[in-house]
Amino acid sequence: MTEPIAEFKVTDAVFQSDEVLKKAGRARRRFAYWAGGLVMTIMRRKFKVARMKYVSELTPKEKEILKIRKEIAKRKGLPKPKRPKKPSDPGEPPRLTFKESPLKHLVKFAVTKDNDTVIGPERARSGIADVLEYGGTSNGRDIEARPFAGPSLEDAAPQLDDYWNDKIGV
Repeated sequence: MTEPIAEFKVTDAVFQSDEVLKKAGRARRRFAYWAGGLVMTIMRRKFKVARMKYVSELTPKEKEILKIRKEIAKRKGLPKPKRPKKPSDPGEPPRLTFKESPLKHLVKFAVTKDNDTVIGPERARSGIADVLEYGGTSNGRDIEARPFAGPSLEDAAPQLDDYWNDKIGV
């Protein structure tokens, strides 16, 4: 289980008026939805489609496989096969193999009854989102961290501060 990257808490108000508390609660709930949507959008936009590797970037094994695939395609009269995709470097957000990747659609947000926003990738059976964010092992391969949630929250932080200050009139 992963730990939350950051936690936003609003201190309890000491107002006696129910109307003031009600308005503050509404503002906090509105802020929670806005913040969740903002960070989710930034997180999804960090995913870019991977480009094909240049021939000079191919490993000898990949070159051999590509050569065999070209020969088979030529014999069967099929179009020339494409080169493999280049994965992201460790430390940068993961690259998608195609535009509508399931990983992009796993990123969601929810607002709890306490008006706390929970943002991040939905739990997938494979746990690939956690492995990409923090590093680990998937399908027997060690994968270095390719964080996308933490940097998204850092990118959104200035906007979150400004929005909340506007909501409470600071």
